[in-house]
Amino acid sequence: MITIDGFRTAKICSNGHMITDSAETINDNSNFCKTCGASIISKCPHCQSRIHGIYHVEHVVCISSEEAPVPAYCHNCGKPYPWTEATLQTAEHIIDMLDELTPDQKKQLVDFIPDIIVETPKSRYAALVYAKFLDGLQGLAVDCFKDWLKKNVFPTLLVLLNMQKQ
Repeated sequence: MITIDGFRTAKICSNGHMITDSAETINDNSNFCKTCGASIISKCPHCQSRIHGIYHVEHVVCISSEEAPVPAYCHNCGKPYPWTEATLQTAEHIIDMLDELTPDQKKQLVDFIPDIIVETPKSRYAALVYAKFLDGLQGLAVDCFKDWLKKNVFPTLLVLLNMQKQ
């Protein structure tokens, strides 16, 4: 097998479960995820570019038990992968159920979702906006949204959201 330096191809189910971060070295022709049953992809549905897995350097052995992280957006076209689209839609639906917020406040929270799920220059500001809007709100939708945030927001923002201690 001829190898070159560069990213291996990842196979990830449409719900975001990593199947392999090195499809070239794993002989697995599965079409569906064994965890959730969703279809498995190895290319961006928008531009057909291969999904980046681990970075491989010929003649260098890396011993690590960590997989490559599941990417949120395509490196080639910048569009969200299916699991990211599902995360964005879920957050939007939950925000819509926050009856205590005005339509303008809901729109502002929805607009900041991308800055909450991946780190951007606006992420800290977005976390503070979320914390301000959610402070004092109660109810099942708020509890559900806070649980969603705990699972989908990176840890440094959880501190700003008062959801995790430093």
